[in-house]
Amino acid sequence: MKKRLFIITAVILAISVMSVSASYAAGKEGFGTRVKNFWKNLLGYPARVTEESASVVADTLKKGVSVVTNEVKRVSEVTTGDMSKIKELITEPITGTAETAVKAAEGVISIPSEAAKEKTEAQATEAK
Repeated sequence: MKKRLFIITAVILAISVMSVSASYAAGKEGFGTRVKNFWKNLLGYPARVTEESASVVADTLKKGVSVVTNEVKRVSEVTTGDMSKIKELITEPITGTAETAVKAAEGVISIPSEAAKEKTEAQATEAK
């Protein structure tokens, strides 16, 4: 009788240990994935910020070149005798520079949110 009770207890204990081990392993896997994603996002965020910063710098540079190009056109128009363009010659560089500065400031302010937005999109893609 004691022998049967001992065997039944050992079998129940073995089954319990196996099911707890499988459950623990499945939970551990989820935790490992979360840790991996945390480090991936932590290390990926500066890269996304750098990418967004480069985009803002490129857009600002493009806008600045446009302002300078328009100013050169106005100078050539005024020097060839078109005096009606004098007003644009004076005002366009000021307004163009101000617009460029505003766009650059807006871009710089939006960099963290844009980088975070890409981060959440990446997480949604990985979850699927």
